[in-house]
Amino acid sequence: MRGAYPTSRKLVIADPGTCIGCKTCMAACLMRHDAPGDVPVPRLTLVTTRTISAPVGCHHCAEAPCADACPTGCLYTDDEHVGVHPEKCIGCRNCVLACPYGAVDIVTRPAPPEPEADECHPERARRVEGSRAATAGSATADAARDPSTPALRASAQDDNRQPATAKAPKPSARDRAKAKKRRRKLSTVIKCDLCVDHADGPACVAACPTKALRLIDPQMLERGKQAKRKAAARAAAAYSTIELNADLDEGE
Repeated sequence: MRGAYPTSRKLVIADPGTCIGCKTCMAACLMRHDAPGDVPVPRLTLVTTRTISAPVGCHHCAEAPCADACPTGCLYTDDEHVGVHPEKCIGCRNCVLACPYGAVDIVTRPAPPEPEADECHPERARRVEGSRAATAGSATADAARDPSTPALRASAQDDNRQPATAKAPKPSARDRAKAKKRRRKLSTVIKCDLCVDHADGPACVAACPTKALRLIDPQMLERGKQAKRKAAARAAAAYSTIELNADLDEGE
């Protein structure tokens, strides 16, 4: 059981009446996430029908079904938003199935190559390389001194003769394990993060040319509730048993 509704939670919502479907918001979102360690994919998607066009993104639900469905804790919810721990994603897509807005997706990409053991220890790699070179030089000198060596006999043959093709050695278990690591994939949850790491707020809201995208915060929600309550109270004037002075409400 979670606590009370987080008072500082925000979300981005679109006004279909002013959205022109230009996808500027998606381009701004992609550019914001086109950074090292991030995935350059828009976190909101423009939906167009015969009557409306509006981008759809994460609503950062207080009781987030995507976070509840995540088995590894990759998706989490706090007082501000629904966030992502990318390193915990296993690509199960439970969050994609659970999101009621279709605002969560999974992107799979090749994992970065892991460094070889010698790359982690460059000094050891230099010693091994020097030892190999010394061994190869010694073998070449011995072959030159011994006329019965295969190398000397081969040099006496016709230089134009093509050598026999050697059979490729069977890869070892270690080589197969390295090849498997090179083919490994990484999965990442893609969803709106409200650009929490940027002081200027969501890039999509700032980029919208018609101001169709709005960042809804608790203060805006409270103002909207107050306006609706006033409208409901004025509508109740029709049931008044005495005549009311409607002029007093002008200007509010």
